[in-house]
Parts: sequence; structure tokens; C-alpha cells
Amino acid sequence: MKKFLLLVIALFMSTTLILTGCGNKGLKDNPETNAPVTSNGGMAVLKGDYLYYVNGFKSYEGLVKDQDNVWGKQVIGSIYRVKVENNVISHTEDGFLTKSEVVVPQIVGTENACFYIFGDYIYYATPNMQKDKNGNLLNARSNMCRVNINGTDNKVLYTTETTLTSTNWTMYEVDGTVYMIIFDGSKIVSINANAKKPSATTLTSSATSAGLIKTDKYLPTDTYYNSTALIDGVNNYVYYTRDLTEDDSTYKLGGNILARVKLGSQEEEIVCSNGDTFSIVDAKNGCLYYNRTNANSSNTKLCKYTLSADKAFNQVKEATLSYATYQNTYILNANNENYVGNAIVTVDSSNNITLITTTNKTVDSKIIYTGTETVTPIGLYGSTLFFMESSQICYIDVTSSNPTVNYVETNDKTLKTDVATFFDFDGRNVYFYSAYTPDGGTESNYYLNRTDLQSSDSKSEFVGVFAEGHTPAEPDEDDEDAVWIS
Repeated sequence: MKKFLLLVIALFMSTTLILTGCGNKGLKDNPETNAPVTSNGGMAVLKGDYLYYVNGFKSYEGLVKDQDNVWGKQVIGSIYRVKVENNVISHTEDGFLTKSEVVVPQIVGTENACFYIFGDYIYYATPNMQKDKNGNLLNARSNMCRVNINGTDNKVLYTTETTLTSTNWTMYEVDGTVYMIIFDGSKIVSINANAKKPSATTLTSSATSAGLIKTDKYLPTDTYYNSTALIDGVNNYVYYTRDLTEDDSTYKLGGNILARVKLGSQEEEIVCSNGDTFSIVDAKNGCLYYNRTNANSSNTKLCKYTLSADKAFNQVKEATLSYATYQNTYILNANNENYVGNAIVTVDSSNNITLITTTNKTVDSKIIYTGTETVTPIGLYGSTLFFMESSQICYIDVTSSNPTVNYVETNDKTLKTDVATFFDFDGRNVYFYSAYTPDGGTESNYYLNRTDLQSSDSKSEFVGVFAEGHTPAEPDEDDEDAVWIS
């Protein structure tokens, strides 16, 4: 009976908080504007002493207009927040969160869960619930939104023309101005979020690849990210490739164009057009990473190019990371905190994890781990590579002199299969989605869990609020050790 009453209270509390979060005054006790933000651009973002998180996974597929994704009524897939003290989240003895407040009662993401916090605002994508002239729901598209961290003043800033993923939109901050950048089909769109009436500017309509800088740690006063020298040519530009046209002076040479455009502008600046073909892989650490195919030999190599204010291509700033292409390649960070040089990590079909360093055309390859079963990479965070093997989340420091594989405790839960898309790591905690079967039901729903990798008791814990009808069955009261939600 005690557990039943707790469940009733929990459901009542979540409903009450939804109504409160949608009020005109919004939530109280909000983080300070300049409170530090950790793990921006993921599905769990820490700002001050609050953890903002995506409360479970909800696909855009099968949504019904005026029934699903209605502001104020959405629970699963929405953004909640919970107080954190010394990395501890308060739970009841049955595993429910003691208190968690809804902030954004809409589905976050499409087939991913990704949002950013800058200042007093949250930026997120949500399935578009409008219909076209033929009555077809356009829910595969995304509304790009901004909302105050207290849950008020929600605005749609832009609606995409294509299906969105976490890899084709990002946020920049330049001299206190926040920009949302979206790679939408062949268009790159910039939105000045600080403007009184934010509107979209199309930077280019013909991009074939783009380098969108990902900011995973937002530090408003950090001189490394905000110095004038680094901003000019790096954080205030978007780099992209496009096909040649007859109007290009190098049209007869073949290849394509490597170009850039300044935020808020539409003036293209050509960086390189010499007959080679460029395909951008990533942009981070003040560098652009791309595959470059030589016009004469058709050989492709992975390169790193150090960005600067000078638009003219400077061969001295280019370093070759690999003279071969790999299906799963991860570029190691090269920032001041964890500089590891010109190195990449690959995972091949033989389940080898290999560290490859190239210096002056000399390639050094070192196999650091070979899996006994299929190794499926999840992502590289700093020098820590996460991967799946035997249905377990594993991780390894690829730069260690004697690398060993460690395991993320998931309490033997069933994880969402495409873990690489639904995974986050803030430098201490691993976040993932686990299956929960509702009482009397057969189809599971996926809610957030986290595991503290620095804890001596590294069991995973439930982080979320169940939507109505999603709560699992109460354990047998004869089993005194059973925890309702774990």
C-alpha cells in the first residue's frame, strides 16, 4: 500500500509540475544567467545546480496532430530538471525522483535527443505538428525553438525542410551573441537568437558538407574560446563545400569548392579551389577536418587544417592525419586541456580499435584493443572511446600507455539499440536510455538512466518521470530487497 501511495503522489506531483511549468510566471529558483554549463548539446545538460534532461525517448513517427506533442501535455521526450548536489540526485526508497520539474513539455529532438543552454535560454528541436495543403502531417521536419529556463516565452525560430539530427545543427556564441546554425538539406541557416525578433539568414543554398563547431562546454569568461584572435576566422565563420559552377574561374580544373561565410552574412569567401575534392568531416578545437581527394591521383587522405582570420589556403596549416579512409573514424581532441597531437582512432570490421598517428608522412598504427565479439563504436569524448560489445557499454582511454577496457554498469537493463545516437557523457556521468515495461503492458518505453563512473558503487540510476500508463509493475512485497525503479 505504501508503494501504491508513493506512485499516486509521484504522478500527482508530475502533473502539478507540468501545470506549474506552463504558467505565466514559470518555475522558481532558476540558475543564475552566468552559471556554468556542462555537456552542452547532449541529452543531459548541467547548469548551475540543476540537471536538465530529456525525459525518455519519443519518436516523431506515428504522431497525431492535436493529440501528441501538445505544449503542456507532453511528458515522455520532454525536458525536465532536477536538483543536483555533489553529483547526487535525490530518490525515494523506491527509486523515483524525489522532485523533478518539467521545463519544456514538448518532444525534444526527432530521432535524437539534443539541446543547448546559453544564458537564460534553452534551444531545442521538436517535431513540427503542422499539415501541408494535402493534409499530410509534417512531423519529420523540426521546429527549432527557444524557451526561457523557467519554462516560459517559448518561440519557434525556424522550421526545417528536412529531417534533423544532432549532427546538423549547433550553437555558436560570438562576443555575447548567440547563434543557432542549421545545415538543412543543402542550405546553411543562421539565426541571431539575441535579436529582438530573431529571423533566419540563409548563408548558402548549395552546401554539400559543412563543419559545424560543437561546443560541449560553455564557459562565458573563458579566454581560450573568447579571445579576439580565435574568434576571427574560427567561431564567427561556417566552413562548407559546394559543387563547382560554370561561373567559377576554376571550373575546368574539376574538384569542388572549400568555402566559408561569416555569421549573419551571405558573402561567400572561397578558401580553396585547386581541382581537389574536399568533404568536411568535423570542426572543433579551432580546426577543420576533411577528406581530401587529389585531382591527379584520386588518392584520399584525412587532413586537419588550423583555422585563422586569413581566408587564403595556407598549405603549412594543413596536417595529414591518415593516408587511408576508414568506416569508423574519431578525431582526438587537440585543445589546451588534452592535447594529443595529430591522431585519430579507428574501429574496423575485425573489431580492432587502433590509434593512428601520422607525422611527416610517417604513419604509426597501434592496435589498443581487439574485441572477441562485434565492437560497435559509440563516440569519443576527449581521449575516452565508448563502444558496445556483448550488449555492454565499454570504454577505454586510447592514449594510455597500457590501455584497459572498463565497463559501464547498466544493471543488466535492456538498452535502446542505437546507443550511439542516444548516449551522453559529461566527463563523469554516462547517460543512456533503458527499457521499462508498463504494468499490464507488453511494449516497453525508454527512459533515461545514468551511471557515475567515479563512484565506488557504480550502479545505474533512473532519471525521469513516467508518463501516465508507463510505470512498471510494483515488485512483489515478499521481496524486501526489491527496488521498484532501478
